[in-house]
Amino acid sequence: IALLINVRYGIHTGDAFSTGLYETVKLAIKSNFHNNKMFLTGWFLFAYIFVSILSVIIIKSIKRVVVSNALLLSVLVAISALLITVSITYLSPQYILVKDYKLNFICQVLTGMSFYIFGYVIRNQIYSLLNFYIFILLTVILYVSKSYGFSTQTIMSWSYYPDGLIMSVINALIGIYAVFFISLLITRGVKEIKLLKMIGQNSRAIMAYHLLVYVILDIIASILGDYSLSGTDVYDNHFITKWSVPVYIALGLLLPLIFSILKQKVIGKIKFKRDFRIN
Repeated sequence: IALLINVRYGIHTGDAFSTGLYETVKLAIKSNFHNNKMFLTGWFLFAYIFVSILSVIIIKSIKRVVVSNALLLSVLVAISALLITVSITYLSPQYILVKDYKLNFICQVLTGMSFYIFGYVIRNQIYSLLNFYIFILLTVILYVSKSYGFSTQTIMSWSYYPDGLIMSVINALIGIYAVFFISLLITRGVKEIKLLKMIGQNSRAIMAYHLLVYVILDIIASILGDYSLSGTDVYDNHFITKWSVPVYIALGLLLPLIFSILKQKVIGKIKFKRDFRIN
């Protein structure tokens, strides 16, 4: 799709392909999936595969050995702290220095595993910890720390943690707390919001395909004569007007969501027919 868009419309989509399948996969991994600008979130999806598998293995392995629940949670917290310390304190600076893609990938996975395991530890307590006054306090803390330069931009995709271990973790946890609190407010305000629930359940598909939707909208705008595709970039340039921004945001969410739901239904029917034939 990226190659077709580049050839047909002249939109720069990066270099998605190499000389063969192996070289193409190797190029994507070495480029942190940024060689194909249609799939910039590929690094996250790729790293998440390893994060989820390795984290589950660690959790299940420790549960077999440790009987006490309190001790189990303590061990998991210690592992979570160790993983993120190694990642941010040691591997991240080393990657920034030598720019080895393997170090970047390991750093991504270790950081992801740290939050995955910590999330498992607090999964039963997180909602009881949500409080309006705590949310306001944390928001003020984040604002003040940013104003004084203690909190800057963290870029997990490139293992960039300029604030160091402590502030990077604090900023991330404040962000996570804010997301959970706002989500709780929304669910309390309306008895049932199926659309928001479906968006959350299909977030990976939305991450993967929203840029493709933006490009399709750019092409439609160019066909209508409102926008020129000459010299544009799939990531940096889009058709922006007062009315187009909400359209891009809405369709960037809804079209991948619809595609994901339809795909799940098709897969479900195929599995049903296969199981029916076997039985």
